[in-house]
Amino acid sequence: MTGWTSRQLDAIATADDFRTAPLRDDGVTPGTLIWVWAVHADGAIFVRSGNPQSRWFAAALRQQAGIASFGDLSGPVVYTHVTDEPTKDRVDAAFTAKYGNDPYFSTDLLARSREQIARVLPDPSS
Repeated sequence: MTGWTSRQLDAIATADDFRTAPLRDDGVTPGTLIWVWAVHADGAIFVRSGNPQSRWFAAALRQQAGIASFGDLSGPVVYTHVTDEPTKDRVDAAFTAKYGNDPYFSTDLLARSREQIARVLPDPSS
């Protein structure tokens, strides 16, 4: 599979149960699934870490692979660090639309985590 299906993207748009786990340093074993905020834009799922010292986010960028689970779907994924400003803008807008009413959401959080956004796609080799 080279991308998410419409059903999967719709599930992300309406649910709040996205969990992900980058591979451990052995490059094979997934870490523990953790719940993260996730949105979809541009046909991909995006996650971010509000903590610049986040170990899971650092592992995702280092390993560039892991697993994701949401709803009744689960499988291997690849992570790509988002560095271009137009994509960051679209992701920020998607996070604001989805989580803007959450008490933990703030524009300060968006600003602090703008360098910690990853695109998550199904692993095409699976």
